Amino acid sequence: MATPRTTDVEGTHILVVGWSGDWYAIEDRCSHAGCRFSEDGEIAGFHAICDCHGSEFDVRTGDVLSAPAREPIATFRVRIKAGMIEIER
Repeated sequence: MATPRTTDVEGTHILVVGWSGDWYAIEDRCSHAGCRFSEDGEIAGFHAICDCHGSEFDVRTGDVLSAPAREPIATFRVRIKAGMIEIER
């Protein structure tokens, strides 16, 4: 897994994750309590885990995998162009 990177796109904090040659981008904020994965969480495979309360999300879809979160997180399309990562909002 590539080291997750954070960026800001139009005021939204985004976490970019590389795994098995593919790239994923999620909003860097848990939908349960608003904790940032980059500060209070971890990425394990395709799981974004919020250490504040234990919610887990799928970085590919944003779907909730483990409560207490009930709402999915935002995901963004990623593409590589001329060796640069581009995120579609």
